[in-house]
Amino acid sequence: MRYMAAIVLAAALLSGCQGADKAGVNGSSPSPSSPAEGSPTAMSATPTTSAPSSEEEPLLYIEQLKVIGGGGQLIQVKSNSDIDKKSLEQAIKNSLQTSDPETEFRYTLEWESPRFVQIRLHLDEGSVWSGTFNLDEAVTTDGRKYASTEQPYRNTVVIRAGDGEGSLLFQGVTSGTRRVVPAWNTGWIKSIQTRESVAPSYLFYGQEKHHLVHALTGEALEIPVFAQEKGAYGNDYGYHEMYSDRFYGDFTYMISGNKTLYRVDLKGFTRTKLHVFSKPVYGMSSSPDGKRIAVLTAHDEYIGPGADLTVLDQKGKILHSQQNAAFISHSDGFLFVYSLTWEDDSNLILPADRGEHNPLGQVRYNTGSRTSTAMQDQRITDQLKKDLAEHERQPHNDLLLSGLNWSPDNRFAAFKSGTGAIQVYDTQERSFTFVAAGTLLGWMPDGTLAWADIKDHVYTL
Repeated sequence: MRYMAAIVLAAALLSGCQGADKAGVNGSSPSPSSPAEGSPTAMSATPTTSAPSSEEEPLLYIEQLKVIGGGGQLIQVKSNSDIDKKSLEQAIKNSLQTSDPETEFRYTLEWESPRFVQIRLHLDEGSVWSGTFNLDEAVTTDGRKYASTEQPYRNTVVIRAGDGEGSLLFQGVTSGTRRVVPAWNTGWIKSIQTRESVAPSYLFYGQEKHHLVHALTGEALEIPVFAQEKGAYGNDYGYHEMYSDRFYGDFTYMISGNKTLYRVDLKGFTRTKLHVFSKPVYGMSSSPDGKRIAVLTAHDEYIGPGADLTVLDQKGKILHSQQNAAFISHSDGFLFVYSLTWEDDSNLILPADRGEHNPLGQVRYNTGSRTSTAMQDQRITDQLKKDLAEHERQPHNDLLLSGLNWSPDNRFAAFKSGTGAIQVYDTQERSFTFVAAGTLLGWMPDGTLAWADIKDHVYTL
């Protein structure tokens, strides 16, 4: 969502909306435009002609805005052709899905011209409500469709209320129960396994302190950020510390500055240096028994797609190394997190390029035999692939398949749709359910689904 922070843009949008045709929807009534700073109205450059353009493909240009000064949210819809008003209204009603069906979605349609409508939302910004609708069913006044088979998401709108402070949410997919835990806005949330619980905890990274939140109790451990390393490598995800995916009661492991491995005391928050790597670190994980640490570092002298594996003991001694153990295609020079984890005390799950023979983009690497095999998932059936392709309106999507997150009983698969919304596929009913707009985290042992209501793009590796 774009924020109307620029004064020049705000001023340009302050022209009056006199004589506009405004329609109240869902029982809401139109309210006059506020003269307060940032109240958006019609753009002066918007075409007002009603002459049809039969040669040009009809398009909708959708922009989501947040009004300065607590004026709520606004969706501007513009077209290169005259819009059939009733079809647009009906498209919203027919496609609307929300995270809370008990809460009414209220909005007002404000027609500034036959080609420009503003959808003013009346949301409780203190809630964690979210929703989505699609305008594909809308047509022009001469009957041409706005839907596109080549760009299936272009007319989809995803809405999020909330004040942006961040929340951790848990919802029963079948029971409908919901629990909300206050959290923190962040650019990185990491799932952490602990010895104390079968349920995960979630590490919310911060610039001055991190917070480890227990999923079941909501209790949080505050972890101070250590001083940055001298000669640290820069990265593209914004945090100079990278913690292991396992905590062991009073200690864990951490990489600082994409360079130095430490053991961290979680009682006194002191750290002990174990090893300094000569190339940038891409990712790390520690074994279930806490005795080994696996680290992926750049294979080349530059930051490229290939990664070498190093396995160290708890004192920092190198036990095992393997060149080009992992590979993710990306442009050179971008340092971001590579996901890896110990499946057990002998096998590592490492990232690899997706393809026909490796749709999940993962390999199982055995540290004893030094062999790798592509990961397979028998739950991904031909029927699931077909249903997912029809729902997403894409013929095949390995990225989507590799991101499926399965419930403990393997009945439900949660995933992040191409629209950015969290969806759940029911393998028994072969149906899809909108859950929320947010960051998908995973399933709890009791079958509830966890996600975070965070405003910006979030890493979850």
